[in-house]
Amino acid sequence: MIENMNNPFALFNLPVTFELDQTILSNRYLALQKSLHPDNFAHSSAQEQRLAMQKSAEINDALQILKNPISRADSIIAIHTGKPHNPEEKSNRDMQFLMQQLEWREQLEQIENSQDFDQLNAFAQQIAKSEDEILSEISTALSVQNWQQAQMMNDRLRFIKKLTVEIERIEDKLTDF
Repeated sequence: MIENMNNPFALFNLPVTFELDQTILSNRYLALQKSLHPDNFAHSSAQEQRLAMQKSAEINDALQILKNPISRADSIIAIHTGKPHNPEEKSNRDMQFLMQQLEWREQLEQIENSQDFDQLNAFAQQIAKSEDEILSEISTALSVQNWQQAQMMNDRLRFIKKLTVEIERIEDKLTDF
């Protein structure tokens, strides 16, 4: 297990699980930030004020990790395996998904060239459905502690997120006409 500082779940006193109650997360975040508010340290030493600011920044970072399904899954895998994920080191052994990526990119390029908004919406819905399926697969892989499968699904999710940004860019371009 990784120490508290690198474990965002421990910081928020939450179980290390992919499915998180966002309301509980928000409530704990607000309580932690309230306890570290600068007014509470107005009469403290400079060092205590600095430590409170550092802790506040650490809590903000942890919140961002826990709110994002990709970084949350990476964190769970790192906590259990002791190895942080390096997306740059990714292997392309997932040939099936690599082919799917090429197909989707080609499809998106054709949609952009034809400037077909309805086709773009249908494509966006297809990608959203794939994202939901991948999120479900990540959750399952993490719950049965299949770290390799979870990482592979998380790498797929990274691609889906990039593709979604690209879809939104094209959507903005088409609606500007």
